[in-house]
Amino acid sequence: MIFSSETKNKLEVGFTYAGISLFIVHCLIIQFIDFGYIPTHYLPKNIFGSPFASLFTPFSILLIYEVYLLIYYLRESYSKSVSKQIEIMALILLRNSFKDIDKLMQGHTQLFGSELIKDVTGFIALLILLWAFYHLDKNRKGIKYSLSPNFILLKQRISVALFWIFIALSFYSIGHWVTGLVHFQSNGMQQDPSHIFYSEFFTLLTFVDVVLLLSSAKNLSNNILVIRNSGYVLSTLLMRISFSLVGWERISAVIIGAGLAVFMMWISEKDAFRDIQFKG
Repeated sequence: MIFSSETKNKLEVGFTYAGISLFIVHCLIIQFIDFGYIPTHYLPKNIFGSPFASLFTPFSILLIYEVYLLIYYLRESYSKSVSKQIEIMALILLRNSFKDIDKLMQGHTQLFGSELIKDVTGFIALLILLWAFYHLDKNRKGIKYSLSPNFILLKQRISVALFWIFIALSFYSIGHWVTGLVHFQSNGMQQDPSHIFYSEFFTLLTFVDVVLLLSSAKNLSNNILVIRNSGYVLSTLLMRISFSLVGWERISAVIIGAGLAVFMMWISEKDAFRDIQFKG
């Protein structure tokens, strides 16, 4: 079973070893470039130009495991899967902060005008919002509402389908990016690592959230929970839109999306909106 505790533990160990192994390989490639064994124009400098850039690789592996956890928890709790979306966006910002650090170290850009300061600012803001989301979720006072067996089965089937799409999309995206690296010498073009896999996955996730929202509406007699889940869909959409933006607009879209999720969690627990306490 792909969502059993045993499988989850095995994947955790596997991703740990994969992250360490690929981190070492990344470091070796950077050293080979420094020693002149690999010409500098063969690979992009923002990923292979500094030893610190090698930190990009283990964070990428960690992100893949976080996506699996998002799908894993989607079966159990809508709110939990939303928190995982915020975690993924925070890790993407943290990972991106390493890819342009070489420009800063060589004095080619100013700190407060760099992408690093934007990514770090967004990362800190998302951590604060994530703390608020978990705090609100932990202290919810509603009683658990029993969903219909058909809806539970639907969530199971969607999660399984999403898992296999996730696997296929991962191989396709990584293959496409590696192909781009191979041809980097000839065309000098490189796909933004932030756009690898995640923009497509968040697009798919938005539609999955809409399907779950429409399917769950009849199971939730408290209308504020339907509105809350609708807000979660908009939150996912804003995070997806961020992949199409640059600079502070990109950071703002992510923060607004995460902030909306926190707001919907907070407002849905107010007494004025709850005739009967339900915990969805």
